[in-house]
Amino acid sequence: MTPQAAIPVVVNGAGGKMGCEVIKAVWQAPDLQLVGAVDRNPALFGQDAGELAGIGAIELPILNDLQGILVMATQGEIQGVMVDFTHPDSVYDNVRTAIAYGIRPVVGTTGLSPAQLQDLAEFAEKASTGVLVIPNFSIGMVLLQQAAIAAAQYFEHLEIIELHHNQKADAP
Repeated sequence: MTPQAAIPVVVNGAGGKMGCEVIKAVWQAPDLQLVGAVDRNPALFGQDAGELAGIGAIELPILNDLQGILVMATQGEIQGVMVDFTHPDSVYDNVRTAIAYGIRPVVGTTGLSPAQLQDLAEFAEKASTGVLVIPNFSIGMVLLQQAAIAAAQYFEHLEIIELHHNQKADAP
């Protein structure tokens, strides 16, 4: 059996808390290949992404060239993925850019408006690529959503309120 090539992954927002966690997870996954780490913080440019993420040197620098890194992710046989944990003021453009390059975005950044989500869905459909927008990756939130689904059969009205810590840059 021929081993399958690894999925190329670009981490956008690599210098943030979640970006560092994604770098760790991708680096440790045998079916994923970390091909780029992007951040807009000039203090991080050129730093080793692995060192920043706490896994040691991996010889992959943090860059500020999303388009250039996305091009690298298109070079293999397998369609690449961009994981975006950036900021509400840039996430929409980041996702449109990834779709335009044929890269599948996985979005953990909050702050996209319903109109932006609709536009991205239409753009992705035209480009025949998938997009995942998952504004909360926490296990607690997933469990809460499942509990709400189960409880909904017993209550006429049900609401989930999500709060973030006060240091979260994109807290709604």
